[in-house]
Amino acid sequence: MAAVLCNGIGKLCSGTCEILGSVVTLPCKACGVVCEGVSKALRSPFCLYLTVTLGLNIPPVIFAVEAFTINDDGCSLALNWLIVNAVLCVVNIAAAVYISGKIAYVPANETNNDAAPPPTTPDIEAAAVDGNKSKMEPKQTINKNTMWPTLFESNNRAKSFSRVRDVLCHDPIVAIYIVIGIGYIVWQTMGVGRMNQAADCGGGRLEELISEAIMFGFLFISLGAISFSCSVCCLR
Repeated sequence: MAAVLCNGIGKLCSGTCEILGSVVTLPCKACGVVCEGVSKALRSPFCLYLTVTLGLNIPPVIFAVEAFTINDDGCSLALNWLIVNAVLCVVNIAAAVYISGKIAYVPANETNNDAAPPPTTPDIEAAAVDGNKSKMEPKQTINKNTMWPTLFESNNRAKSFSRVRDVLCHDPIVAIYIVIGIGYIVWQTMGVGRMNQAADCGGGRLEELISEAIMFGFLFISLGAISFSCSVCCLR
């Protein structure tokens, strides 16, 4: 009876310690996952594209949050424009992370196909027969180690561009984002009218927020396309 009681207490204490250990180490594990993701993003060819996307889409979100503190009922249309613009900026960030991850991800079957083919049985037998001759007569051979990387590099580059084509042309999520992206461009042009409405109802800080958000929006449209093209060119 005492042994059963002691075993039960021991299991209870052990389970409690495991739960407490998992809870205590959870922030460290989360920090490790975040650091690993940031490290992979910095090593990715799409580091420039992600940096441009984050740097030009986070400020408009902050502008929308700041606009809530103004709380001017006379400029509700201008405030609504900032809110919708912030949502579109968040979509831009999520889409950039998704597209970069899909293109930079190399499937396991492509990695396995890049391995050098194993020697065949006739090659092994020929090497065994010519073993003595190779010791006596010097042979001029081409170093395969200098040949294979060039071939593999061009092969990997072709596969990388194939992934770019598949993601941009056949991925349904990217297709939806392209439609949203067109709406984002239209929304930036509509922001000019909203800025004039903010000026008519008193202007002030709300007008400045819309003007700055429009500036960041058009910068993202131009620099985002350029940085994405540069990132694609960096693929290997």
